[in-house]
Amino acid sequence: MLFIRILLASFILVSVNTGSKTDWKLRRESAGVKIYTRNVEGSPFEEFKGVVTIPNTTLTSVLDVIMDVQHYPVNFPNCGSAQVLVQKSKYDDIHYITIKAPWPVTDRDAIYEATTTFSQNGRHAHVKLIPHGDYKEENKNFIRVHNGSGFWDLEEVAANTIEVVYQFHADPAGEIPAWLANSVIVSNPLRTLESLRSLAKRN
Repeated sequence: MLFIRILLASFILVSVNTGSKTDWKLRRESAGVKIYTRNVEGSPFEEFKGVVTIPNTTLTSVLDVIMDVQHYPVNFPNCGSAQVLVQKSKYDDIHYITIKAPWPVTDRDAIYEATTTFSQNGRHAHVKLIPHGDYKEENKNFIRVHNGSGFWDLEEVAANTIEVVYQFHADPAGEIPAWLANSVIVSNPLRTLESLRSLAKRN
């Protein structure tokens, strides 16, 4: 159930991060969801970090939404399709997604390995997202996103209250102007976290 619009900046925008970074800047705060961005040296594309606190839920309930790949097209913005290619364990997989881009930009697709680690006390979970663009043959109808890095970080900050951090930096591949990619780097993560909060509170 994740997450780049999911994403021209989220499940689509992803790029390996080796340059230095500037400080985070709060770009928007809406109904308890905060979205930050920062510049990354050597890249025209900004990195984002979204933060939300979800009450009346549990860590596994939130994680179940994030890892529910087959429902990404329903649960998250601009995900056209989603498929688990390899289910390694309940919270570890390799999955394929397609991302709907605004006209006239060509739709993207991407393959990610999601690896989840838990703290010993079970109150913290970290989902690392690593791109595997060569895992599956490319589809001529999409531009494949090859480079990127990001994660979901979940922390039980109080009883039945989970703080979620969703962070990503990305290169959408192909010929996308940086201004266009950066223009959705706030709205897309915001909508993703709003959806996650709503879904996790219902579970």
